[in-house]
Formats: sequence, C-alpha cells, structure tokens
Amino acid sequence: MPLKHNITKYDVLATKIHKITISNGTNDQTEEEKRTKVMAVLIASFSSSQAWQTHNIITENPANLGRPEVREEYRQALFSRWKTISAADISEVINKDISDNAFSSWLFYAVEPHNHSMYKMVWQEMKEEFMEACDDVEITYKKA
Repeated sequence: MPLKHNITKYDVLATKIHKITISNGTNDQTEEEKRTKVMAVLIASFSSSQAWQTHNIITENPANLGRPEVREEYRQALFSRWKTISAADISEVINKDISDNAFSSWLFYAVEPHNHSMYKMVWQEMKEEFMEACDDVEITYKKA
C-alpha cells in the first residue's frame, strides 16, 4: 500500500530552507533563494522556539522592541538559527498576526538600515502567499 503524506505550504517552505542550508557553501544564490533565506531569518526572529524574548515582546509589549535582547536574537537568527526552521515555526509566525507597526518597530531597532527594503518586501510577500488556500500548492517531484 502506498504511503500518503499531507504536505502543507509550511512543509514546502521548510524544505526550501533546508535545501538552501545544504548548498550554503555556494556563493551564487538566486533571487528566490535570497528571499527564502530572508523569510527564514524573519521566522527565526519571531518564533517562540528560536527567539523567545522577541516572541514575548512582540506579542505582549511591542514598545520594548528596542531592547538589546531583541537585537541579539535577530543577530543569532541571521547567522545560524534560520537554518533550523521547522514547519511548526513557520505556522506559528504566520498565524501570530504580527501588526505592521510591531514589524516596523522591530525592523527599525534590530535590522541594519540597508536591509530594510528587502525585509519589508519579503514580509509582505510572505503574508500574501500564506493567505491563499493550501489547495493551490503544487509540488513537482524531480528525480536526481
């Protein structure tokens, strides 16, 4: 009997992220891979399993986003934590309903100014993409 798996958009994104981590040694990343990495950094920055303090601050008191702990968790997300993102982390962040004001405050305090436009663009793309129905996902299996 064949095995059946339900695959969500979260699983698809997590797989893309893990593929990028495997090929991380290559310096040539496509624009899509760069955007996927930024998505992973955003998720690692807001997920409770990756950035507990930022998660608490952004949900309870966004006025405290200027704290050094938030910047440190972003730095860790940027350098290593993005590589360990799971589908559960993606689901949590997407369904957290982070306000645009909280995101902008986090961006101002934590992220280097030259990255702001890319992060804003990817954040909007991510919100739009995951608002679509899951039935729209199409996966093509490529045999190596």
